Amino acid sequence: MRLYRLIRYDIKNGICSRLYLYVPAAILCSVFTIGFYMSLQNRNLENEKLTIINILLYFFEGKEPFSPELGNAFVFPVVWLFIFLYSAFLTLNYPYSNLTGYGVQVITRTKSRKLWWLSKCFWVFLTTFLYFAVWYLVSLVLSLILHIDLSIQYSERICAELLDMKLQSVQAGSVWISLVILPVMTSVAVNLLQLCLGLFFDRIYCFLASAVILFASTYFQTPLLIGNFAMVKRSVMYQENGMDFTQGIIACVALIILSIGAGFWRIRKYDILKKHERGLQQEAEDD
Repeated sequence: MRLYRLIRYDIKNGICSRLYLYVPAAILCSVFTIGFYMSLQNRNLENEKLTIINILLYFFEGKEPFSPELGNAFVFPVVWLFIFLYSAFLTLNYPYSNLTGYGVQVITRTKSRKLWWLSKCFWVFLTTFLYFAVWYLVSLVLSLILHIDLSIQYSERICAELLDMKLQSVQAGSVWISLVILPVMTSVAVNLLQLCLGLFFDRIYCFLASAVILFASTYFQTPLLIGNFAMVKRSVMYQENGMDFTQGIIACVALIILSIGAGFWRIRKYDILKKHERGLQQEAEDD
């Protein structure tokens, strides 16, 4: 019952009262989707059958493995980076601001730091799911408005000419894993790691750590950088020796468990009163 009350408190104060933060995501999703749709006309591809899968491939294509010896300049995948960086930003402030002010009273009343930590982990899960739901829902609505096909198929020509992407044999299960399951799981894993690091370091450094992981993932292809698993151009759908789906799911689950476990260990020794005093001092300086 105490956990339920904490979760309800977090939903009310950490989600319902912060719904305005999802508006930029909806706007950018609309801009990216319409921009991709308009690019078909610029490339004389308006007669090609555009599907919602093409749109999602555009969102989560990422970056092909970089080869410096080819002499090509490295270009960051802007859309992919924005999606995951904004997700990390959404889950950055609320948990730590909850350690000051009324949040301290909540912890005191529940008499359980572990339950407080568990509720924050659940909040990260829920916030991340809701954030990606916004992306998928806006894409769906715009697809209906623009008469974009909603089938699980995709246009190979559009992928080749607009995304420079020629996929291997693609099955429906692979599409769901690469465009829905792994992006969401990867984001949850990064956000929970950021949440855990917040118990050790200042939140700005935690966000920088998330950014470094994501930026490094676009440059280096290695399972040690979890962002690789959320890029279609790093997966077995795009390259023969690409990142394995099963390995990606295992890596995400392992990082999630590690972050939650480390947080349980840290919160037992965390000086909440010191954090509270520091927060009050910061508010006084801001005034």
